[in-house]
Amino acid sequence: MSLCANSSVLGPSMAFGYSAVALGPLMAPTSDVKIDKIQANWIATVTALGIPFGCVLSIYTMRRGRKLSLLITSIVSFLGWLVIYFSGTYEQILVGRVISGIATGSASVPATVYSAEVAAPKWRATMVTWTSVFIAIGVLIVYIFGYLFKDNWRLVALMCALFPLVSSAMTLAVVPETPIWLRDRRRLDEALDSLKRFRGIPKNEPPTTELLQELQQRPQKKKQHLLKHLLKRNALIPFGIMLGYFFFQQFSGIFVVVYYAVDIIGSAGITIDPYLGAVLIGFTRLVGSVLVACVSRRFGRRIPSIVSGTGMTIFMAILSIYLILEDRRYILKDGSVIPMVCVLIYIFVSTLGFLVVPFAMVGEIYPAKVKEVLTGLTSCIGYIFSSVTVKIYPDMKTSMGEHGVFIFFTVLSLAGTLFVAFFLPETKGKTLLEIEEMFSKKKSVIDLQGKEKMVHLENVSTET
Repeated sequence: MSLCANSSVLGPSMAFGYSAVALGPLMAPTSDVKIDKIQANWIATVTALGIPFGCVLSIYTMRRGRKLSLLITSIVSFLGWLVIYFSGTYEQILVGRVISGIATGSASVPATVYSAEVAAPKWRATMVTWTSVFIAIGVLIVYIFGYLFKDNWRLVALMCALFPLVSSAMTLAVVPETPIWLRDRRRLDEALDSLKRFRGIPKNEPPTTELLQELQQRPQKKKQHLLKHLLKRNALIPFGIMLGYFFFQQFSGIFVVVYYAVDIIGSAGITIDPYLGAVLIGFTRLVGSVLVACVSRRFGRRIPSIVSGTGMTIFMAILSIYLILEDRRYILKDGSVIPMVCVLIYIFVSTLGFLVVPFAMVGEIYPAKVKEVLTGLTSCIGYIFSSVTVKIYPDMKTSMGEHGVFIFFTVLSLAGTLFVAFFLPETKGKTLLEIEEMFSKKKSVIDLQGKEKMVHLENVSTET
């Protein structure tokens, strides 16, 4: 079910890489839609500008059901790709890119939250990373389409539209609602039946104590408004940590490389076919995403993040030094091997932590009462950071030079590594309740109110 839910990410994630493969054909003399460099920059940027609105949309849809949120994401993505395919003017392409951006923002959280809410605690660390794997798959697919159909940006858009269409059908046909969402709506009997299904327990068998504990809520004071929950310590502290992580994620250049993959390859002094280079970048990102999904169960969040930030700093620094030497007319007879290796390893190590971990953690680190709001808000602000970096990249390149941009990314990667080392908590092996308690003043205790809820769940199971 988690894999089916994550299929909704494929179509929206292709919008990340579409600008890298479409801008060249659009700027070619033979293109039926003529654009200049400024318009090309806006085509790349406008998707990032639309993503925060999608994050806000996901706050609304997730509160009305995880399944509904997944379905709406796929429908919006399908519409965006169709608008791009039928576009006859630059302005129409912008509209399609904005719609695609809204879908991308809407897809950034629901699949991760879905996986976090249906996974057993020992598998949660792995399953919440699957969204990043599917994002990497989507980016790689659009890069492959761009390589195969270099001069046909319309056909690439049409091919991308097929994925959200299939995902919509899968969501309607097989994806059930999560037990946590049903529990929070006081539909306890449905929540228990749903959790039994996900844990492989026959419907007519009595639930185990572990099963009932998964549906246990942290005791709350009665009649508290949403704002009071948002201002609690166990909401504010993780919110601040995640905002910091997303800031360093975006300003260390990870998403700039995705949006401008073809241009970055040329800027780094790599002499191979830039479209093939983009495919290599997408493949490297996918390998890293799969690897972090495999090892996250063992190593958790902190160690991969520290390793990732350290690797990003080292290889971006090497690339910066290489470009500085080239600018000073030093002859380096490496056949552009060094910059290619640096870019690929930078992408690989970024995927091990900085690219994947923040999106995985938003699905598990926030309390259930404010999860929809804070996951959407965190992703929204994170993608605002992304839109800023994507928009200013050409200006940074002009004012700072190619090596200056990469030095900037090096410094931010180092700062992000230090931030992670000092502030990022470890959530490996913890239940959602334990994670919530970790940021609370009072550590994990089940009081009389909690016991009463447990008894009520047992009564519900008996009646069922």
